[in-house]
Amino acid sequence: MTVKGETRLWKSLKKLLEGGEYIVSRLESYVTPGFPDCLIFHNVTGFFTVELKIIQANKKVIVSPFQIAWNMRHSLAGAKCFILVGGLPKAHVKLFQGSRTKELAQSTVDQVPGLYEGRLEDLDLSKIVSNSQTP
Repeated sequence: MTVKGETRLWKSLKKLLEGGEYIVSRLESYVTPGFPDCLIFHNVTGFFTVELKIIQANKKVIVSPFQIAWNMRHSLAGAKCFILVGGLPKAHVKLFQGSRTKELAQSTVDQVPGLYEGRLEDLDLSKIVSNSQTP
């Protein structure tokens, strides 16, 4: 059985965050369409969500209308919501503010400003979440 890219990204993120100052939960919600993949707690930032996506050959990500609606609504209300895109060249990831979900659905990953781009191992989520301002 082959492992999907999003599952690999989840396992890498979980390995990076577990055992430290984070509590990481992966959610599969059929009750609330569009709910993000990960609910994360950090002792400084509190709770925040992360939607996991894998870049496609056309440099876009597939985002459902439910995911757009959920992230836009919560992000614009002040919730800390993020989209983590994996599968970029050089095994990099790119992190976006949840308020950028609609742009991500319509543009390539390169065209949308992100909060971080680089190796997953170098991603300091607590620092980015603490410093990010909701729109």
